[in-house]
Amino acid sequence: MKLFFALDLSPIARNALSEYVPKVQTKLDRQGLKWVSAEKWHVTLVFLGDEDVEAVRELAAQALTGAKEVRLRVGSIDSFPDHKRPGVLWLGVESVKGDLNALYEALSAVLPGDREGFVPHITLGRMKPASTKLGHRLRDFMHSGAKPEDIEWTVESVTLFNTKPDGAYEVVAEFPLQR
Repeated sequence: MKLFFALDLSPIARNALSEYVPKVQTKLDRQGLKWVSAEKWHVTLVFLGDEDVEAVRELAAQALTGAKEVRLRVGSIDSFPDHKRPGVLWLGVESVKGDLNALYEALSAVLPGDREGFVPHITLGRMKPASTKLGHRLRDFMHSGAKPEDIEWTVESVTLFNTKPDGAYEVVAEFPLQR
């Protein structure tokens, strides 16, 4: 199992992003990017890979006891590893209410694996290999100021997902957050 913890989008946020992303696709290279489908959009907290589900579930339940809901807002478009040769195109996410970093830190403190730092985001697309041409288009798009209009939603639970062999995500467990 390829396990990861994530925050799902509300239906309203997902619909609003579904209206924004075609604008991004029009401005950037449709052929070069492999776009992530709307049903797979999420904010990853911690990626685990192949781990024992029951052990992970127990650790997460303990770590998230008393954790509070967060209200999130979609920010600007950006890329990994950098703007010159983007390989992953994403939209940043920030807390409007509550502490998004506290959820990441609570899980990271008890779960296996090395963490390289938390950059909350929604992945829109990937390019292999990273492209200089896309980097120029992305830079121009970013400077145009085109970003989503005030997309916000309240996260009421943390979800443990498994990536199936066909690439689909399945919900393994949900951990409700307190109001």
